[in-house]
Amino acid sequence: MKRILASALAALMLVGTMASCANDSGVTDDTQSRETIDEGSLKETLDIPDTKYNDLELIFLTRDDSEWSTNEIFSEKANEDNISNAVYERNDMIREKYGVIIKEFKEAIAQHDQRVTTEVGAPTGDFSAVVSNTLVSASLAASGFLWDLNSDDIEYMDFTKSWWDTQLVQGMSIGERLHFVTGDLLTADNDATFAILFNKSLATDARLPNLYELVDSNQWTMDKFYEFEQTTKQDKDGNGKLEYNSDICGFAYTGDSPYCMMYAGGVSVTAKDEDDEPVYMLDVGRADDIAEKCRLIFSKEYTVDMNQPGDGNDIVSVGQECFGGGHALFFGECLQCVTRMRGFDVDFGILPYPMFDANQSGYHSVMHLTGSVVSIPRSVVETSKVSLTAVTSMLEAMSCFAQPTLTEQYYEINLKSKHSKDAESGPMIDKILASRVCDLAYYYNWGNGIVSQLGNTMLPGSSKSIASQNKTYEKSIEGAIKKTLMRFEKNENKY
Repeated sequence: MKRILASALAALMLVGTMASCANDSGVTDDTQSRETIDEGSLKETLDIPDTKYNDLELIFLTRDDSEWSTNEIFSEKANEDNISNAVYERNDMIREKYGVIIKEFKEAIAQHDQRVTTEVGAPTGDFSAVVSNTLVSASLAASGFLWDLNSDDIEYMDFTKSWWDTQLVQGMSIGERLHFVTGDLLTADNDATFAILFNKSLATDARLPNLYELVDSNQWTMDKFYEFEQTTKQDKDGNGKLEYNSDICGFAYTGDSPYCMMYAGGVSVTAKDEDDEPVYMLDVGRADDIAEKCRLIFSKEYTVDMNQPGDGNDIVSVGQECFGGGHALFFGECLQCVTRMRGFDVDFGILPYPMFDANQSGYHSVMHLTGSVVSIPRSVVETSKVSLTAVTSMLEAMSCFAQPTLTEQYYEINLKSKHSKDAESGPMIDKILASRVCDLAYYYNWGNGIVSQLGNTMLPGSSKSIASQNKTYEKSIEGAIKKTLMRFEKNENKY
């Protein structure tokens, strides 16, 4: 879980500072202390040196990327925006306790690869940490430009702590190497995670059961989803075609929704072997069973494809007009859409993608490739302007301090609609984020988009079964895995 009660903030600020002495570099070095977040029976320790860095600037390379621009690292001043205020508060805690000033250097995501490559080749100290998306980070990792965060050189990042997403940490490693992570430090990883939004008014009019209770009782299945989406169809102009801005459909979806259903049904393209290395592990039989259900779910009789409005509008504006305007019972998109919908009159709730059937062990969610992760470029060493020790310990502290500040506010704003607060969606967001799966075939784009190809087989009219293409998929993925592992081996001692 990514939440901790906001009252823990006071405990963080009341921790005493131990007696210290200055070293030759001007950095004040204290005996290492342990700080405790204590709320009832919940206890967490922050195990980093109690060091005063005397206004040292820690600069992040972050994303200047339209609606995905980074907003969780730097805030110039406290203001009325929940997220900006929480970021300012967290960073002020870091400045007050450790003497470190957090700053950012924003650049378009398309420039990140070259920017990091150049910095590692000829260090300038312009930045000491990187917030980028998974595709860029995976490429940089395989090229040897990022620190292995599991290496002995990384002393102060403890990925067993609750402020790191342990599930994604485990999933994103390759051969015990770990080059990028996420957790409470960031919110864009949450925003990029897929979910189902539902229109409460349409659900009430259709006399649907309590959908939250269905989720909690493990009865929220693909069969139920298909049954419910049929209840709200209204072809208002009678032209035999559902339109996103005039009719009412059961399910408004995007090009990502089919493979989200695949993952939700418990299928992944790759898994890990005993050496933590990825292997092709597609369960063809189950994938074909999921595809059979999905071809009903995505039937044009009850759904509208947000990617194909036919009027030149982009998917974001189409989705807003469709779901925000009350034209869909279900809307399959990422959690960032919760923010986009806040200005609309629609009263909505949040659900995970449905399970294949009630016998499934749990719900499964997936984070889009655009989700943010943090990494450390190999240009950062102990002798850098900002040492490796300073970077790693401050990433740990920022992530810890983000729990009662940034994460709490993220939940607060995402549970609010224009007119009311939907507290019941809080546990749903917990389930969604706690159930994220990590398929390296997706995040490394192995096989030139095989995950999307598999998703396409979930759509009506698909002429090929997954079984018929399995050998092609297997050969392509295995070849891509081999190339990636060879790149890691070639480049891991490059810098």
